[in-house]
Amino acid sequence: MSTKQIVILTLIVCLPLALLGRLGVRLAHDEQAIVRQNVSDLLAEQLRETDQTIVGHFQRLESQLLEMTEFSSYDREHLRAVVRDEPIVGQVFVLESDGRLRHPDPMAPLNNSEREFLDRASPFLQDKDLIRAAALVESKARSNETRVTTSGVRDSAAQSGGHGWYVWFWERGVHLIFWRRGIEGHIVGVELVRPRWMADLIVELPQTPFDESHSAQTRIRLADSNDNTVYQWGRLEPKDDDEPFVVLPLSAPLTSWRLKYYVADEHFAALSGRSTYFNLLSGLAALFLAVVGLAVYFYRESSRELREAATRVNFVNQVSHELKTPLTNIRMYAELLERDLANEGETGVGNPNDRLRVILSESARLSRLIGNVLTFASQQNRQVKLNYTTATVDAVIRSVLEYFEPTLREKGVVVEFDGQASEAAEFDQDVFEQILVNLISNVEKYAAAGGVLRIESRQAEQRVFIVVADEGPGISAADRGRVFLPFQRGADRLEGAAGAGIGLSICRSLARLHGGDVVLVDAERGAKFQVELTTRSPKQSSA
Repeated sequence: MSTKQIVILTLIVCLPLALLGRLGVRLAHDEQAIVRQNVSDLLAEQLRETDQTIVGHFQRLESQLLEMTEFSSYDREHLRAVVRDEPIVGQVFVLESDGRLRHPDPMAPLNNSEREFLDRASPFLQDKDLIRAAALVESKARSNETRVTTSGVRDSAAQSGGHGWYVWFWERGVHLIFWRRGIEGHIVGVELVRPRWMADLIVELPQTPFDESHSAQTRIRLADSNDNTVYQWGRLEPKDDDEPFVVLPLSAPLTSWRLKYYVADEHFAALSGRSTYFNLLSGLAALFLAVVGLAVYFYRESSRELREAATRVNFVNQVSHELKTPLTNIRMYAELLERDLANEGETGVGNPNDRLRVILSESARLSRLIGNVLTFASQQNRQVKLNYTTATVDAVIRSVLEYFEPTLREKGVVVEFDGQASEAAEFDQDVFEQILVNLISNVEKYAAAGGVLRIESRQAEQRVFIVVADEGPGISAADRGRVFLPFQRGADRLEGAAGAGIGLSICRSLARLHGGDVVLVDAERGAKFQVELTTRSPKQSSA
């Protein structure tokens, strides 16, 4: 293969693949983004279910606190008793409508719990942030809004205008206060014990199931405002630098907290279906094989056409050489014969009969060659037709042997004929003669050194079998598979044995046209061909 052909084939294969690959990568990237978004929406929906579980927990806690803070009076001992009796309550406080602290009264004796509460709650009590938050929530509640966010308020929400949640940060993180508007416009606030409400919340969250197959591929984390993990479930152990697949903020009052969904790559592939890039690579691989196969097909076809063209050129050279040789001999011996006849009375003149025999032999050789070429051309144009006549196979064989007898005798070839096909039959004598002529001609040209030509014939019902064997050099194993192909010779050169390389191809084609075949039979020595033909019975033909 030339460099130019290699470059062209490479471009034929690579350019379409490169263009389709680039387009495929873009499509795969877009499809992957869509798939990722769909999976993200699916996982976010699971996180929203968890968020609704948390919302439901705080709604139940809210109802419990509403019932707990249904005070008819703000007696200090009664308020202290609520703190002592309720584990979730860290402190109860009461604010006047103008923001002044009514309980615990800083001017009255305080216990340790009340003193600690005033120390940590003084920022939002002194700047009246809780009062403003309550007023804003009530205003929004009257406008049928249940969510508010302001610069000074973390997140406050309420089911009605008279109560809600207030969130503030102190030391370890988020602290929750539930407030409600009491009698005479007072605000009653309940500070929740942080470890207790967090523990109650965790009880509401899912546990890691031991029988759920995909839990080993996922992990959900509940992270606080400082991004510390409060709780997590699922067996997947993400690395420190792994990013969560989905992040969802919680609803009020824990809007600064996040739910994080981590997914293993294998589980993502299972959720998203078969890998897009795998499908792309499979398609490109199939396309690559198809394009390569197409390129190889075109290359082989072009190479075959080039080989056939070269073979035809060689065939023309062989035929020209074959025609030139007998014509030259005919001309030369005709001139000698003319000279002999002119000098017939002189001594030393050659025998004219010898000259005539050479002329006849070369004319016969020329006729055979031209006959083969015409037959081959007729086969190519599908113009060969059978002409059945009545004859005996052995008689035709003897006629052909008589035709070759002078030449074979001159080359020292002994003919052995065993004829067992003497019954009359109908077949195309011209076709049969041409098959025999080509086979015997090959013995004359290639196997005369063996000194023996053996022909056997036999007849069975409407089939005849003829074996033509010699004891020459035979046919090599490398040539046995292509010996019946057109233009095939032992060596493609003009010197040496004559022949155009179409004789055996014509033999096989004519035999198959006659309902039989010509095959090369294994022999201990030389070459051995078996001819099989289908004949007609004269009686059946006439009927």
